[in-house]
Amino acid sequence: MYITLTTDFGTRQGSDSVLHGVIYGIAPGANITDLSHEIAPQDIREANFVVNNSAFFFPAGTVHVVVVDPGVGTARRAMAARIGSHYFVAPDNGVLTACLHRAAAVGWATEFVHLDKPQYWLDEVTNTFHGREVFSPVGAHLAAGIPLADVGTRFDDPVTIPLWGAEHQADGSVTGEVIYVDDFGNAICSILPSDIEHLPVPAGVQVELCGAAIVGMVNTFGDSEYGTDTLIALWDSSGYLLVSENNGTGGKVIKPAPGDAVTVREVSHS
Repeated sequence: MYITLTTDFGTRQGSDSVLHGVIYGIAPGANITDLSHEIAPQDIREANFVVNNSAFFFPAGTVHVVVVDPGVGTARRAMAARIGSHYFVAPDNGVLTACLHRAAAVGWATEFVHLDKPQYWLDEVTNTFHGREVFSPVGAHLAAGIPLADVGTRFDDPVTIPLWGAEHQADGSVTGEVIYVDDFGNAICSILPSDIEHLPVPAGVQVELCGAAIVGMVNTFGDSEYGTDTLIALWDSSGYLLVSENNGTGGKVIKPAPGDAVTVREVSHS
């Protein structure tokens, strides 16, 4: 039985480890992987990117517990879901939107239940730590073999939120935004190869971000003709456009942040 954990808890206070303890108390044989506990606080969009980019590499049947929950203790719905062959336990606040978009694109079946069966929670539930008292216990029960239908009441209207995308402009350029900035300072942007297939990629395009203009795209980090800290553009392993400081750690040339605009256009020869 496999369980992953994704939260915005950080690791200083020990809240992330408490989830492990709760799960082991219910499912002692569980294999637990921490996807990330470093989601930016309350950043549901960032959680969407990290979870969708990671969860489906795990074996079929894995249970993914996602706790980025600015509405904890309110009337927001707690949910469990089956998306394709994977299970998710999370607040119903849009944190699974990207996974649902993936399911729609590839034709996976989905199923959702409202977590309204307290027998699968801890005995005491506070208004501030449903990750401990609701989500991780339910995740453990699912991993231990309790059917999805048993842990809640079915519904079919999960909350979704606007995410990232790309737009084609009248001049042929394509605009998007920075989705995520990793620990190296690399900016992952919301433009896919299919979005710019009408442009002369790779050599004949210009990528514009934070006032900088990068002419052409490269195949990989560390291409020999580029010096350290030179801005480069390439395709990230996630499939999206990535802007990086070559062989650097980011922040020396530009300081991108999620939401910053990015444009790809044909190089002007005028």
